[in-house]
Amino acid sequence: MFKILNDKTICLTRGDIADIVVAAKLQNGEPYTFKKGDVVRFAVFKKKECSCVVIQKDAVVEAEATSVIISLTADDTRLDEIISKPVDYWYEIVVNPDTAPQTIIGYDEAGEKIFRLFPEGGDAE
Repeated sequence: MFKILNDKTICLTRGDIADIVVAAKLQNGEPYTFKKGDVVRFAVFKKKECSCVVIQKDAVVEAEATSVIISLTADDTRLDEIISKPVDYWYEIVVNPDTAPQTIIGYDEAGEKIFRLFPEGGDAE
């Protein structure tokens, strides 16, 4: 299961894949255009522990576009041990984090942005 709620909470079953489409708007409401060479970083960290990054994925923009896809693999979403109830993490998305950082989605006046993992069944031995 993969879905993004209206409040930007990302819900995903542990071990599933997901393509997260990232887009942004300028202050005037126009769509932001990512430029060739831009880096878009998706980072997930433990709730209330922003220094404990558990997923970090970069997408390099290959050609001008108004959206970028961040692809998560099954290995990316298998955090820690098997879980038996949903676990919340926080996440942020930043353009050009190493050169001219601009946060697109992250902790703001509305609060933290949640990356919620749902349980995945274990495998028989």
